[in-house]
Amino acid sequence: MKFDGDLLVDPSEYHYIVGALQYVTITHFDIMYSVNQLCQHIQAPTSTHWTSTNRVLRYLKHIVDFGLHCKSSIVALHAFCDVDWASKPDDRRSSSGYDIYFGQCLVSWSSKKQHVVSRSNTEAAYWSLALTTAKVYWIYMLLRELHIYLPSPLTL
Repeated sequence: MKFDGDLLVDPSEYHYIVGALQYVTITHFDIMYSVNQLCQHIQAPTSTHWTSTNRVLRYLKHIVDFGLHCKSSIVALHAFCDVDWASKPDDRRSSSGYDIYFGQCLVSWSSKKQHVVSRSNTEAAYWSLALTTAKVYWIYMLLRELHIYLPSPLTL
């Protein structure tokens, strides 16, 4: 509840920890709801919110060894993208999609209409490739932050 407990005298540590927990939600979707609730009280956190924050931290401490393990001997990023250039006459926007694999595990995918109207199949393919490349680079940098270095160049 919003007003349960006493207001924290110095909420800076609460702000720091909740901000760090927001970053952790990238890899731990199971705490997303709890962190969202903690973020809603960032302006005036109370002792009850601090207790809830510590509960989330204790939960993370106990699940540190849990996770999905890729058994592939080759660990690399592979991305595939495709485009359907203005196939419907009433809608001139192209549809594009991509799949990104880390080893044999699908880690990201998308399929949607492009935001721009392309004049040719080549331009539509360029937009799709640019979107895929940006996402692959983001995943590549995330892996580097997690100290996972890829042995080979990226493949698209």
